[in-house]
Amino acid sequence: MKNKNIIIEMSLTCLLVLSLSACSVTDTKKRTVEASYLKGSKVTKQTLDSEKNSEIQNPEYGTNLDVKNAQMLTGFNPALQQVKVEQNLIGNFSSNALVTITSDNLPLNEYLHTVFGELLKVNYVLGENVKNEQKQITLNLQSSISEKKLFELSEKLIRENGYEIRLEDGIYYIHKAQNNAVQGSVTFGYGKNIDKVPAVASTIVQLIPFEYGMQTSLANTLKQLLSIKAMPDFERNTLILQGKRAEIIKALELIHLLDRPLFKNRHIGTFKTRFVSNQDLVKKLPELLKQDGVSVSGQNLNDLAVSLVSLDRIGTVVIFANNQALIDRTLFWADQIDQAPSGNEKQYFIYQPQFARATDLGTSLSVLISGGGIGDNRSAGNTTSAERENNSANTSSQISAQASSNSDMTMVVDERANSLIFSTTGNKYRQFLPLIKRLDVMPRQVILEVVIAEVKLSDDYKQGVEFELTNQGVASKVGGFNLKSNASGLSYVLTGADGRFSLNLMQKNTNINVLSRPSLLVRDGVTANITVGDDIPTVGSIVTDPVNGSQTSIVYRKTGVELRVKPTINARGVVIMEIDQKISNQESGGSSVEGAPIIFERSIDTEVVAESGQTIILGGLISENRTVNDKSVPFFSSIPVIGSLFDSTEDSSGKTELVVMVTPKVIDSGEEWSDIKTKFISELTNIDIN
Repeated sequence: MKNKNIIIEMSLTCLLVLSLSACSVTDTKKRTVEASYLKGSKVTKQTLDSEKNSEIQNPEYGTNLDVKNAQMLTGFNPALQQVKVEQNLIGNFSSNALVTITSDNLPLNEYLHTVFGELLKVNYVLGENVKNEQKQITLNLQSSISEKKLFELSEKLIRENGYEIRLEDGIYYIHKAQNNAVQGSVTFGYGKNIDKVPAVASTIVQLIPFEYGMQTSLANTLKQLLSIKAMPDFERNTLILQGKRAEIIKALELIHLLDRPLFKNRHIGTFKTRFVSNQDLVKKLPELLKQDGVSVSGQNLNDLAVSLVSLDRIGTVVIFANNQALIDRTLFWADQIDQAPSGNEKQYFIYQPQFARATDLGTSLSVLISGGGIGDNRSAGNTTSAERENNSANTSSQISAQASSNSDMTMVVDERANSLIFSTTGNKYRQFLPLIKRLDVMPRQVILEVVIAEVKLSDDYKQGVEFELTNQGVASKVGGFNLKSNASGLSYVLTGADGRFSLNLMQKNTNINVLSRPSLLVRDGVTANITVGDDIPTVGSIVTDPVNGSQTSIVYRKTGVELRVKPTINARGVVIMEIDQKISNQESGGSSVEGAPIIFERSIDTEVVAESGQTIILGGLISENRTVNDKSVPFFSSIPVIGSLFDSTEDSSGKTELVVMVTPKVIDSGEEWSDIKTKFISELTNIDIN
């Protein structure tokens, strides 16, 4: 066994060296704005294969774990040159000893001194970057916590702020994470014991060797029971798990139960009951399988073709069989048993949606059941997140349920449990169930790229003479021309002891191109909002009081870019979009009231139809302003020839055009979304996404 472990570790080391040598270099060159990355044909498997230079692209976004080749780890942090088990960081702290801490806007370095030096009393070293860190930490705990829990919280805060912690020779080292290995990075572990799982808050990739052989369908079973990614490697008799530490530990506990000679080369399947109890299913399945010549029991697993294990807590039955055909046959009979009962006696049925929200299903079904809507008849798809939060806060003490009924059926929507509760006969429910399943489908999503281009042209021309006499006398001292780069045009000045004569000439042309390119992902039939801008103080009201004088109230108004889009996808994949686009900004100059700024606003409110990947252009919104100001000295400015010496003219014109381009892309599958996400990340050349 020892030689076998050595061979596995040597193979793993070679695998890492080969994979890390294939790590790509990020191109940091800035790009110009190009055509939408959402345009093009539908994503196919060939498109994905051409861009897939590694099966684990990014620990935060990756979806596949393939260990069939030496490039399985390409794309991970190049600083991780080998897989090594981290020392147990939390092993030095007690779960019973309690400590109390309260920090309010405490700098990170001072927080670390307090936690590690005064409370945990361990040896630690802070890197230079940590010593100079001024990020503030707020941690207010109402009750005492254990030393172990305090360390876990502190470790999470350390990693969230871009630092890492390691334990060597009894000393904790806290320093800047290398190569941006901050939150979202991956830590590797190797082994099947719990103490071999790295004690970190980030994502973990754990390689688990099997002693008696790995079950064929164990990876799928783990993915169904836990929030974890699993991929088998039959050549090396290992299983690769990716997830958080708590989920990895749960998987290891199950693997310890299954990695025995009894389960060697056995297949595993799971069935989640809906209408019958686990006990009834385990009782009826053997009777049906025996008719097929299959021996089944819940005990004495050695000589049985099929074995059943009931997990009552999660409503699941685990199936062990000698081959996949027996698993499929058992699942078939289980589905036949797990049916809604028939009859005309009223019973209670609970339907838990697999994909949709219970409120969405209830809104549609209530019209059929009672002929009206649920609650206030407001569609859940049109409820904003803020409204949902307010509703949740206002009704926290009430039962989150809504009802709809007729003489044959009563339906209650339980928002808290995301379930539909029916009180009806078995026959009625069996008739209604196919419709519910048709509505309970995976909602489609649309990613929208919006390009907002603004072109502003201005032309200012100023000329005139300013003549000023303070007493008597004539300007006699000659000044000079003002040709500085920051001067407003050409100025020629004659000054004297009692007067000043100034000639101004200025002409200015401005061309401003403002480009905004937001992208947002939105579910079918739901309104999405994105706002980028500032809050500008404006005068709300002015109240005059004989005693206190005038009092002015200030009202803040949002300016910037505001986009509101509600897409609807029909059966053919065509997107119908309700678009509400507003751009507002503070104008300089012009007349104002009580010093309040002038807000220049342009808006587009329309409804368009586009196919997936097609760009819709909304343009031609042009505004033009021209202002002519004439200042003159009465009577003298009307004198022929010399009248211009007593006149000043200011001519200003401006033209602004707004163009909005919208490109929708329907996300039909996970593979297509993964491809679009990769292209979107490549567009963010100046932003590091971890």
